[in-house]
Amino acid sequence: MSDPKPPVTLRDVAAEVGVDVSTVSRVLQNKGRVADATRSRIIEAAGRLGYKVNPIARALKTARSSTLLMVVPQIENPVFASAIIGAEIEARRAGYALLVCYEHGDARQMMADLARTSLIEGVIIASFDENDSLRRTLAASDRPHVILNRHLAGNDNCVAMDTGRAAEIGVAHLIGLGHRRIGHLAGRRGRFNGEMRLRGWQTALAAAGLDHGEHLVAEAGYNPDEVPAAVDRLIAQRVTAIQAATLLTGVAAISRLHELALRVPEDVSVVTMHDDLLARVVYPQVTTVALPTRDMGGAAVRRLLALIDGDSRGEGWDGPLLLPPGELMVRGSSAPPHSA
Repeated sequence: MSDPKPPVTLRDVAAEVGVDVSTVSRVLQNKGRVADATRSRIIEAAGRLGYKVNPIARALKTARSSTLLMVVPQIENPVFASAIIGAEIEARRAGYALLVCYEHGDARQMMADLARTSLIEGVIIASFDENDSLRRTLAASDRPHVILNRHLAGNDNCVAMDTGRAAEIGVAHLIGLGHRRIGHLAGRRGRFNGEMRLRGWQTALAAAGLDHGEHLVAEAGYNPDEVPAAVDRLIAQRVTAIQAATLLTGVAAISRLHELALRVPEDVSVVTMHDDLLARVVYPQVTTVALPTRDMGGAAVRRLLALIDGDSRGEGWDGPLLLPPGELMVRGSSAPPHSA
């Protein structure tokens, strides 16, 4: 048997491209400024030569664990599942491992425990907690952190999506179909995303001169178990369409409408946000506004790595980041109302 080939090193990649080892290191760790042409050549050469980051060697050299923690409140939520994928891809590309934790207990105690260990270099945290509670949780750890899927006043290290605009796009689609009585299946009231999506619903209806009063809002939060009662309240208001704050609750709303012997979309149309496999495996398939969930996870990792490296601003980062929504995906759950 022939001896195995030695692993490809940064020096091998640098020699192949004709640049310094430090330049290769900056590109492969996504740090610093390197010309686009040089960056492309380095990435191509690294892939062709089969270069792989050795996290153990890196940890021994730098006395760092190269491990990030991502805390989410719902593993089953498609938004968080997609954000985890985006974060893991970006972390692995930079030579880091991503540890995912489901926040099912005392988050402050968990963060305090982390402060006593060198296992984790930084934390990405998504939480449904109120702002003051989230601040206390973050204060329990001295690790660099990025807040995911919301903005926290006074904290620049936040990455979220413009779900208010996504709500506007979905409601405008329903208005364009001829709907004039559109209910909002709300997220958590008084919280960042819940309020932003509510305002998007209100803005679109107000612009069209349509009713957007509280009687057309039913809160289900992010729990599908709360959806049936909320849908019943909207149906009692004679809505012809429902704009749901999340894909999960939107699909649950369709299920409840089926139970009520109401046809979707013939009797009631449903529009939501976030395009995921779940939107395409139910009947009818769900009309939804795509959200940049993977991009959100990747951006959070890039920001966190900048903080870990001592860059308090980060390249191109001048405050909380709000990513714009994607396109409207029109499918079978929306159609003109009978009266249109």
